[in-house]
Amino acid sequence: MKTAVPDQEDEQLGAGGPADYLGPRSPVRVMQIVELLAESPQGLTLTQLSERLGIPKTSLFSHLRVMTASGHVALQDGTKYGLGPASIRLGAVIAATSSVLAAARPLLDELVRQTGETALLAMLDAEHHQAVYIDRAEGTRPVRYTPTIGARRPLYCTAFGRALLAFQNNDGYIAPYLASDSIVEITANTITAPDALMTALADVRNSRVAATQEEHTLDAGAIGAPVFDRQGNVQYAIGIALPASRLGGEQRSRLTELVLDAARRLSWTLGAP
Repeated sequence: MKTAVPDQEDEQLGAGGPADYLGPRSPVRVMQIVELLAESPQGLTLTQLSERLGIPKTSLFSHLRVMTASGHVALQDGTKYGLGPASIRLGAVIAATSSVLAAARPLLDELVRQTGETALLAMLDAEHHQAVYIDRAEGTRPVRYTPTIGARRPLYCTAFGRALLAFQNNDGYIAPYLASDSIVEITANTITAPDALMTALADVRNSRVAATQEEHTLDAGAIGAPVFDRQGNVQYAIGIALPASRLGGEQRSRLTELVLDAARRLSWTLGAP
């Protein structure tokens, strides 16, 4: 595995002085502006921002113009800059995700103790029709399946994906997605027929759990269950990933109950009835 090593420019970006400024596209400067404005609810003038960040006004204005257009910065009273609605929304998303991570962690660890399998928390990326693994407790068995944090999986052919997909709006989201070119055969076991997928999703809605074997990755399987918030929406799923050979018979029933219990408890923590 390759290890990312920062180059000299990356190191200079953290220096905080004018010499490290690389222009209006610098992502580090953008985040510094957002952070400073978040700490200044009363707003800051262009001069104040320039002095505190050590950026020339002309260069800083290039940032602010782009960020204002995107909604991440808002001009207050024509003289001061503050956070825009896009930045406020981003903060809310980060805060919500952080609380889910904190609530899910002990349940992931418990699933590992109970099953020996790798436990995962996934989040819905609705725009790209993917489940994204955002936390993991690695299994303890010598042979185990361990997806990486940040890995993305399709919604239609994975347990976590179906647990998320089944509880989205049917006409506005599910039906158009299943009719799209995104539904392709990945292995010989992948279900791609829209009617069959609709049936599989109906089963997930009834049982509140999804299980797949070798539909996305050969020799791998998973069990995932939806996590509900207080409004009954599903943006997260929790479950386990394991070799397909260990997903059968009575063992499958036992693992399913453990995943369901973790999902119920996490949903309750997030305010679901």
